[in-house]
Amino acid sequence: MTFEFDIERLRHLPETPLKALRRSFWWVRKTFFSKPKPENPAVVVAMDEPEAEAFLGERFFEPGWEMSYSYRNEIVNLRRVRYVRDHPSGLEWWQTHIRGYSHPDGLELAAHFEPEPAEHPDAHVDGDYIDVPRGNATLVGILEEAGVDFRRIGDWEDADVGSAAGGTTVDVDA
Repeated sequence: MTFEFDIERLRHLPETPLKALRRSFWWVRKTFFSKPKPENPAVVVAMDEPEAEAFLGERFFEPGWEMSYSYRNEIVNLRRVRYVRDHPSGLEWWQTHIRGYSHPDGLELAAHFEPEPAEHPDAHVDGDYIDVPRGNATLVGILEEAGVDFRRIGDWEDADVGSAAGGTTVDVDA
């Protein structure tokens, strides 16, 4: 099978609405780069998708789906990037990544801390240094600081959030 590329079609790119391009990219991601939802520990909050996006957006999280896998039934995908000067890996750019899923009691939010994909694409794609406890510690810290009620679900015993929250490991400061 041979694929051909029509370079002449690119001349129409400026005429294409950005929303259509974004929607097409979203469709490709959902169709070809989807995975089953991981069973990581999470929290359930009494928010819907727009409320969670606004709440986290006010705390410097941004939509991050363009560069990430899609997990089935995911409805929220936000990230906050930060520079970490002295991470043991030697990598400097990181993100706290929060995904949200519909839940009978509101919204299930699961977080992890990982290398930022544009700066460290190999480490990101390979899944190197993913830190679920640190991501969830950040999320819990944000919720507690704002006085948002939440309920933990999943196996938090193996995800030692308490130790992940010690010292400078949690990026709750914006």
